Amino acid sequence: MAKTKPEGTPKDAKATKQATLSSFFGAPKPGPRPPSTNPTSSPATTNNGIRRPSSTATGAAGPASSPVVRTTQGKDLVNKSSPLVGRKQNFVESEDELTPPPESGPSSAKANSSEKKKVMQVDEDIEMDDGAEEADGSPIKLGRRAKRKVMYVESDSDGSEEEVVPKGNSGRKPRKSLKEDPDGDDFVLNEEDDAAMAAAVDEYEAYEASVVSRSPSAFSASPEPIKKKAAPRKGFVAPKPAPKKATTSWYDNNDSTSAEASSSSARPGPRPLINNSRHNSGSGVSKSNDPDAIFLTQAERSKLEAKEQKREAEQRYAFLENPRDKEGHTPDHPDYDKRTVHIPKARFNIADKQNGFTAFEAQFWNIKQDHFDTVLFFQKGKFYELYENDADIGHQEFDLKLTDRVNMKMVGVPEQSLEFWIHKFLAAGHKVGIVEQAETAIGQQIRNKGKNNEPKIVNRELRQVFTNGTIVDGAYLSSDEANHCVSIKEFVSDIDGTSAFGVCTLDASTGSFDISAFEDDVCRTRLETMFRQIRPRELVYAKGNLSVNTTRMLRNILPSSTQWQSFKEGKEFCSAQETLEQLSEFFAVDEEELAAGKAPLPDAIGLYQENRVAMEALGGLLFYLRSLSLDKDLVSQSNFNVYDPIKEGKSLVLDGQTLAHMEVLVNGDGGSEGTLLDLLQRCITPFGKRLFRIWLTAPLRDAKAINDRLDAIEDLMNNDTSFSNEFRSLCTGIPDLERLISRIHAGSEKESKFLNVMDTFVALQHGVEKLRTIAENFTSPSVAGLLRSVPDLSAHIEHIQSLYVVEENDKSISILPQPGADEECDSADATVAEIEQRLDAYLEHAKKDVKAQNIKWWHSAQGAKEIFQIEVPNVKDKVTKVPDNWIKQSGTKNCTRYYTPRLLSLKNEIQEARDIANTTRADFYKRLLAEFDKDRAVWLKTVRVIAELDCLVSLAKASSDMEEPKCRPEIIESPFAFVDFEELKHPSMSARGEFIPNNVQLGDTRPRQVLLTGPNMAGKSTLLRMTAAGVILAQLGCYVPASKARLSPIDRIQTRMGAYDNMFASASTFKVELDECAKILRDAGPKSLVILDELGRGTSTYDGMAIAGAVLHQLATHTLPLGFFATHYGSLTDDFTYHPNIRKMHMQTHVDDQLQQVVFLYKLIPGVAESSHGTHVAHMAGVPSEVVLRAQSVSDQFFNDFKMKLNQKRKSSLPIPGQADFAWLMRLVNGLMREDDKTKAGLGEQLEVLRECIGRYEMS
Repeated sequence: MAKTKPEGTPKDAKATKQATLSSFFGAPKPGPRPPSTNPTSSPATTNNGIRRPSSTATGAAGPASSPVVRTTQGKDLVNKSSPLVGRKQNFVESEDELTPPPESGPSSAKANSSEKKKVMQVDEDIEMDDGAEEADGSPIKLGRRAKRKVMYVESDSDGSEEEVVPKGNSGRKPRKSLKEDPDGDDFVLNEEDDAAMAAAVDEYEAYEASVVSRSPSAFSASPEPIKKKAAPRKGFVAPKPAPKKATTSWYDNNDSTSAEASSSSARPGPRPLINNSRHNSGSGVSKSNDPDAIFLTQAERSKLEAKEQKREAEQRYAFLENPRDKEGHTPDHPDYDKRTVHIPKARFNIADKQNGFTAFEAQFWNIKQDHFDTVLFFQKGKFYELYENDADIGHQEFDLKLTDRVNMKMVGVPEQSLEFWIHKFLAAGHKVGIVEQAETAIGQQIRNKGKNNEPKIVNRELRQVFTNGTIVDGAYLSSDEANHCVSIKEFVSDIDGTSAFGVCTLDASTGSFDISAFEDDVCRTRLETMFRQIRPRELVYAKGNLSVNTTRMLRNILPSSTQWQSFKEGKEFCSAQETLEQLSEFFAVDEEELAAGKAPLPDAIGLYQENRVAMEALGGLLFYLRSLSLDKDLVSQSNFNVYDPIKEGKSLVLDGQTLAHMEVLVNGDGGSEGTLLDLLQRCITPFGKRLFRIWLTAPLRDAKAINDRLDAIEDLMNNDTSFSNEFRSLCTGIPDLERLISRIHAGSEKESKFLNVMDTFVALQHGVEKLRTIAENFTSPSVAGLLRSVPDLSAHIEHIQSLYVVEENDKSISILPQPGADEECDSADATVAEIEQRLDAYLEHAKKDVKAQNIKWWHSAQGAKEIFQIEVPNVKDKVTKVPDNWIKQSGTKNCTRYYTPRLLSLKNEIQEARDIANTTRADFYKRLLAEFDKDRAVWLKTVRVIAELDCLVSLAKASSDMEEPKCRPEIIESPFAFVDFEELKHPSMSARGEFIPNNVQLGDTRPRQVLLTGPNMAGKSTLLRMTAAGVILAQLGCYVPASKARLSPIDRIQTRMGAYDNMFASASTFKVELDECAKILRDAGPKSLVILDELGRGTSTYDGMAIAGAVLHQLATHTLPLGFFATHYGSLTDDFTYHPNIRKMHMQTHVDDQLQQVVFLYKLIPGVAESSHGTHVAHMAGVPSEVVLRAQSVSDQFFNDFKMKLNQKRKSSLPIPGQADFAWLMRLVNGLMREDDKTKAGLGEQLEVLRECIGRYEMS
């Protein structure tokens, strides 16, 4: 026991003690280093051993539990198993502010066990000699006693205690263990304390010197090496344990180590410092042997630990370092399959704890190895989690928090936000898969009952894989438009190099397949038209199959967001024969299978059964769907149709170039603003919007069909809006029935949505009857006839509704079978009811046991695990006495909850019974969906009639909202096409009052071609687009923004507008112009509308003018379409003055030569523009005046020289066009007509034009 300081101690005695204290704690003085001493214990050590805590102690001694030693770092250090562990203490401000050692005994141990923080105190009171340092870099000095270092660490427990920070001396209260001295020094130590501390340090430093001299690196013998990287500062070298010697211990003997230390006859050596950083025992992270790691901060240790874990994970999944596909190909191999990854089979041996996967890892990688390029959302209860590479994507691209779980990187999202995150991953271009739990936790327990070797893990299955082009659930689509995936196969002829294409188009959201096969021209007109019409989200093709020109064309016209999926020829992109074999799984391919009740082969497939490229395109799509687990759901719907992109003879043909130039579906920026679709589409239903897009890309051609539609539109407009209002009221908020019916067929629609479908059909049944009553009063029979074609749904609805009942509560809605309608469900429900009765009886028995009637069942609101607990109210805040075998589960101030052995058994029974009941209900729901699907054709027919009616109402609404002037177009069936518009405006500009209308007449009594001249910015291009838009609106069945519209149906609109190159097709601006021009000359006919804008400007003046003149002559003399030919070549107006089929017109302008300005009047008038006024436009654009004047002078000189040279070179009075006409007649007479001379115009029509030309050549 330490003696207390007697009162009245003289000052000289106190001074002596302070001198001793100064010599012990004072600053080290330089001096020679003495030789090492043997590790023998001094007498003081024998009597007063230093206190050494257990390495596993969770507490530390109190403020007086160990000597406080000073640190020079000013930071806390983390170490769990240091030689000296005590309580966190503040830094000592002066060497006098010291704490004496505690008294040994029970009180010290009690103080040690009550602490919650762990503090590492490194005793470095060592003799120093002139600051000399050991040769091995150890900071342990020998010589004078130096100040001791105090190093603090945070607790590694899960608590949230605040970090201890160094505090200043101001306001600090003296510790109770220190004696206050009134004579100047704040605190002093008594003699006994001083002696005990000195003896302990003498023993320790002697022992250290001997061990260090024997072993330069004591850490090499550490039983648990530290895993940190070395820090800049040096740590002391811990020695190996020495033979135990008898000593007095201050230890808190809470563990075996400390007990052994206290009972041993010899004092053990100090333990090496052990890294205290968090370590996942399952990760296998190695620890560093660097002794300096103990001086790292917590943040530095965490960073190093993360690196170690990452390195360990990379080693654990070595197959990800240099990934190969299942066939062993590396990513640089041409046949590398990015969808798969090779994983050694031995890794799936979960019994091999050293090299094998865990049960969950095996489950994950078993699915992931076949979907390596897919982001997989794994269901884990109420969360969906991403692992490894998928987790990196979620963390890097979407900032989801990355954590480690079961040795795998992981990010997670809650179940309720799954759709949101799938949207985001799809928008970023990723494939997304959903892996769902195929059973509940209770179901897993039932399955594993009695099977001890089975892995205790819930079964999971890949349910869906989403790609941008194969989304089947409308909830994941951001638009009502069709979502297309297209498979294409090309065959290039060796003879003439032309291509034949097989194309299969899929809208997965509706289960609709469209098959097409055609031979195309060099420009690939049909293919371009198809892809501009449907704008696919995903393209499937065979590797190496598409030609360079086809690939370039597709790259040019497809949106940048379109995903390209390539598959191996033959192996994956199936042959025609293999495709038929795959189809035999779903359809009958012979009479025997058909007689057996198998579904017949769809007519569209039968039509192309002998077409190799069409069947191969379908085969490639089938393989892709099979890899996404979608083939059964989609192919079994038998929704196969024939797709004709051009539809010649059936509708107005708008090829790909026309759709682009006229901005029918998409504007020049890739959006929809200002397009005809944006202007006219007012549909309410999603399926109506999809149908309207088809109507717009293929307007009617038959005059009677156009007039019938116009009659229906007029009836809807003149009906005082009662029909339209009733229809809008009926269809507002209607779900996408077309897509939902497809999902019902797949058996994967939610119960709430199925009930919505049924309610919608009930509403449609009643609504159609009301609409039919209103339509009976219409002048036109079109609308009433359409409504009469809606099937009667009453019997079908009644049949389906008789099979189920709806159980609804605040949180969910369930579909249950009618009582007695399903034997399995009735049996399962009876079992549940019987167990519930036994539970109620047991509760009554429990009430008697505790002699209380107010006990009741308690069920947790979080899941179904904590259910049927007996809740016993407390009496006056005291727990009610219950039988001894009752097991307390939880409690509150007012009650306590229990289980009993019998109750636990009943609880397991009810959980299993309820799980079985839920499974039988799920099976019943699938049978209910299958029953609904039997009448699929009836439901879809109703949907299609509603969609068509929606399109009619949309056209009526668009016509009604159109600004004046507007009119119903007059469609006249005629052998010769003509167009006559008065005061025509562009549909998109009709609402603008300042827009200048124009009269347009082509054909009939007027020439069929208009040679249009005028300066830039005068409105030529707007006039051309306006004319084409007027024709499209009229044949669509819509009103036209004109005071009068009279026309004969046009069969095709072809355009060549704007100057642009095709970088992907390696085509210049001029080459693009000529490609489009060649296509027009080949396809146009007497009932076509052709628009050519500034042809020939991409080459030299002479070549461009010659080509423009030759094309205009061919159109006006032999091809004979209606059309505009806009040009800046003024000489053409002179060359074709004679031609009876060409009318010269220009855009009116007012020119001020003095001010160098042009006023554009935007009016189409007869005649020829005097000039293009290019220099005036340059002046208006701000070009310097001296440059403009010089340009005008050069332009005048050039014009005069050109006319002079042209007159001098003319060797015949017959103009060049006349000579061409004479040559054509000579070939015709001599029977030498070439293939190029043939056009769609009749020979008689061409001869009539030539007859009118004779005698007029001198006019040129």
